[in-house]
Amino acid sequence: MAAPIGREALPIHGFKNDIIKSIRDSRALVIVGETGSGKTTQLPQFLYESGFHKYGTIGVTQPRRVAAMSVASRVAEEMKCKVGGQVGYQVRFNDCTSDETVIKYLTDGCLLREFLRDRELTQYSVIVLDEAHERSLDTLMPLT
Repeated sequence: MAAPIGREALPIHGFKNDIIKSIRDSRALVIVGETGSGKTTQLPQFLYESGFHKYGTIGVTQPRRVAAMSVASRVAEEMKCKVGGQVGYQVRFNDCTSDETVIKYLTDGCLLREFLRDRELTQYSVIVLDEAHERSLDTLMPLT
């Protein structure tokens, strides 16, 4: 198996400043890039490095439980922390987060349950709907 590519070598890295500026200037933003460009792992870290975690959790939805768990593990490794610390995940029947968690990967269902308790999703500073093309209109309707 090949060694992971360094963060700086990923295609998204050269757009970090433009992406962060666009996020700050917009209520909603669509980011499109090739598979493997670093969107899933790097965008939340860009947000963290830019201070978004100071205003709430950086939430990142994933369409599948396995994806939420594996990506959280990868990002925790890159940030040199343990899963459940600064980087965590929440999937059906398994909440691997703590008071220390600032980047949280979760399934749509978990986010929807949080939305039903708190319609403003006040715990979050930003929510990234990753792999949005894999969602149905029914999945996204409650979030509008």
